Parts: sequence; C-alpha cells; structure tokens
Amino acid sequence: MTTHPFLSFAPAMPQARADTRDALEGFFQDFGFTGRGDLERLASWVLGVRELSLSPEAALALARWRVEGWLAEVLGPSHVGPSLLVRGRAAFVLVGGARWGADVLMREPRALPEAWRRAVCEAVPMAAPSEMPCQMREQVLVLNPFMDMVRRWLRPASRQADVSPSR
Repeated sequence: MTTHPFLSFAPAMPQARADTRDALEGFFQDFGFTGRGDLERLASWVLGVRELSLSPEAALALARWRVEGWLAEVLGPSHVGPSLLVRGRAAFVLVGGARWGADVLMREPRALPEAWRRAVCEAVPMAAPSEMPCQMREQVLVLNPFMDMVRRWLRPASRQADVSPSR
C-alpha cells in the first residue's frame, strides 16, 4: 500500500497550529489572562483565518503589532515609542485589565470607560533613561573593613586620607 505525499504531510499541520496557539497563549498570559476561554479567544482574535499558515514567531509578531496598536490608542501619542509594549503591559497588569476578560483587548479603545482609560494612563511606569557609555570610577577592594579603619586611625596625619594602604 502506498500513501499520497500530501497525506503523509498532513499530520504535521495540527502540531504547527498547537505551537502557534501555545506561543500566543503565553504572550497573553504575560498580560494577566489565565482563563482558558479568554486565552483561546485572544489567540483567535490575533490569528483569524491564518492559524494553519503562521509560524509561532510570525503569530507573536502579529500579536505584538495588534496589542501595540491597541495600547497606542488607549495611552495616546505621548507614550508611543520603542518601549510601548513593555510599559503598556505593565500598566495593563497594574490596573487589573485581565479582570475585564478578553473583551477588553478586542474592543475599540474609544468604547472603554474613560475612567478606566485614565487609570491605565496613570499606571504607566516612568521610562528609564537611555544608556550612555561612560567610564566607571575606580573602586577599592577592602578585604577587612575593620582593619582598614584601624589603619586609617593609626596613620599619621601627614599621609593622604583617601589612599588605601592595601594597594
């Protein structure tokens, strides 16, 4: 008995779909969603009819794009930037957005209560300053702080106070 090449390939398709759904469910769990129904609805919201053709990486990119768009509309233009998803997710978790269920992300942000939107905006953490290359100050290793204190106390006043004798 021989099998058609397509039939031997068919069982691999549901596995890819499961991996994609697992990746999306993990993404939305980071937002505080734990209910199985909410996670499935959010995965379906992102995937739509493309579930069998998307890899987990492509599905996560699509989910990030959709959620960033939603966050940008909720938070406004003052928060749009490279850290929008991270800061927006923190604000969403801080106000307990997952308690509203999957509908909160699937609704138009304009349809959400103004007080809730304002609470999300107020919960956005401050951005960290940008990294800047600089030289680190020289540090002195003191193996026995008590003995170093005794040495400084017994040292004559003519020696420099900031130079450690352990050098």
